[in-house]
Amino acid sequence: MKSAISSYFIGDIEGFTPQIARLLCQMNYARETTLQMVRGLTIEELDSLPDPTGNSIGMLLEHFVAVEIGYQAITYGNGDWTAALGERWQAGGDLGELGREKIKGNSLSYYLDNLRATREKTITEFRNRNDTWLEEPIEFWGTTGNRAFAWFHVFEDEINHRGQIRLIAKQLPRFQNRGMMGINPAAANKDGTGFTLLEVREGGPAALAGIQTGDIVLEFDGIDTTTMLFDEIPVVNQAGVTSIFKVQRGAEILEVSVTRIAPR
Repeated sequence: MKSAISSYFIGDIEGFTPQIARLLCQMNYARETTLQMVRGLTIEELDSLPDPTGNSIGMLLEHFVAVEIGYQAITYGNGDWTAALGERWQAGGDLGELGREKIKGNSLSYYLDNLRATREKTITEFRNRNDTWLEEPIEFWGTTGNRAFAWFHVFEDEINHRGQIRLIAKQLPRFQNRGMMGINPAAANKDGTGFTLLEVREGGPAALAGIQTGDIVLEFDGIDTTTMLFDEIPVVNQAGVTSIFKVQRGAEILEVSVTRIAPR
């Protein structure tokens, strides 16, 4: 059995039955795009409420965790949604006033850790299930459904709420008049920490300032990035804003200023 070769490939994954593998491919892609959307958000940005009666980005990330925990209970053990969420995850499941009261003041790493731990449990359980289990008719929402639909709804719900995240992010000052530096950044280490440059585009602001593909970023705007989760580094900012990179290139360490430009 082949493994999925990229985020854009829906097919077999070693260790999973065919239909579960295809479901997992779709769930993984939905999660990947969510993480791209929230990369580098600060606590203040995660808590921002453009609509005082709406949801914050942090609330929606907590909601993704709560929904997955609820459907783990429903589909793995015929458990009860309310009991599975308990007091710990109730605010994430309910959102609304309770969510606004309870879900705030958390760093991005708090949400990322919870998303990761919950998904790891889902994947572990998927390995022990098969396509017959996935497609078996079950009582669902007052009628007959199956676990395939239940898990489709988990990532369908995430995609739906990611639209809200996009709208909220567009109202954050740092994301308005968004500038570009001409870089393709990524984590430097397998554990998701550090900051490296997979590509520095020819003729872009970073290249013109002297930054090169393969440079390791030691500091970004005064932040030590060497042991920091890459997903927590606030790379995005407005056109005209200058950022200072301290990069390592072989044995050489350089400090370079890069000013973002408006997209062409």
